Amino acid sequence: MIDFNALNRAIEEADSIILFHHINPDCDALGSQFGLKSWLNENYPDKKVYACGTMTSSQGEWPASDAYDEEIIARSTAIVLDTATAVRTDDQRFMQAQKVVRVDHHPISEPYGDVVLVDPKAAATCEILSAYFRFAGKNVSVRTAEFLYKGLLTDTLRFSTTNTTSETLKEAAWLAEKGIDIPSLNRELFDLSMNEFRLTSLIRSKVSIEACGFAWLIMSEHEQQEYGVSGSEARGHIDEIGHVKDFKVWAMFTERYIDEGTVYDGSLRSKKAAVNSIASLYGGGGHKNAAGVKGLTHSQLQEILALLKKAAEEE
Repeated sequence: MIDFNALNRAIEEADSIILFHHINPDCDALGSQFGLKSWLNENYPDKKVYACGTMTSSQGEWPASDAYDEEIIARSTAIVLDTATAVRTDDQRFMQAQKVVRVDHHPISEPYGDVVLVDPKAAATCEILSAYFRFAGKNVSVRTAEFLYKGLLTDTLRFSTTNTTSETLKEAAWLAEKGIDIPSLNRELFDLSMNEFRLTSLIRSKVSIEACGFAWLIMSEHEQQEYGVSGSEARGHIDEIGHVKDFKVWAMFTERYIDEGTVYDGSLRSKKAAVNSIASLYGGGGHKNAAGVKGLTHSQLQEILALLKKAAEEE
């Protein structure tokens, strides 16, 4: 059980709060960051609150990050959201803050932070914050609720994943009571542009299918440039191959050129198999059924493909 009193104390004692998320942020990272910033601004108008980060997401609409410097960090309490390991924080200077608070739903693989609030049973960090806002009993605006709902909706793939629980739905219902526009948020997050529509057609055409129920593809650097997407944006469409009954494990890798040669970044998914344990062998991680890896060599790519195929065979 998370000690919300510890989070309360950290917020109450801070005059300046700076919010961090992980590299290549998804909607849960951004939703928890901007949702918390919005709530803090509404309920603690005398506190300085900064939402920082050099990266954002192409899925959904998000505010711009705030300007800040090392002096601001040094006099602030840092709250790191949705970030499993310290090295994955978007700005490593967060360690220079007066106090570091971690709010997350990933299993603890590396302890960091002065105050650690982690609930691996939660479907999203936005679920944790929604529960905290209810606990705190302060005002929650439509804007704040929309930020949290977007993170909750996407991290559960519209409430379809194995980590969706009755608590998840309870928080979603509570957020909905704030007057959010559910149809509009769904369209904002999941409607495709014409270019994305063409991209998803390419993804489906490139899938290799194993008889054991393992499906995978590699998108080249050239193809990413042709469709005007980053590797992260391309891998964001992995669910295009995730709704096939025959697929037990599926993965999408994108090619990336560096000075040392070609490397591969990957998104791994499954219905039951623990793909995060496979990702951890290569410096990656995530949830049991949704994980990621970065910077694989060609030989490592072949190794992980073999492991994912074995996982599908054993499922």
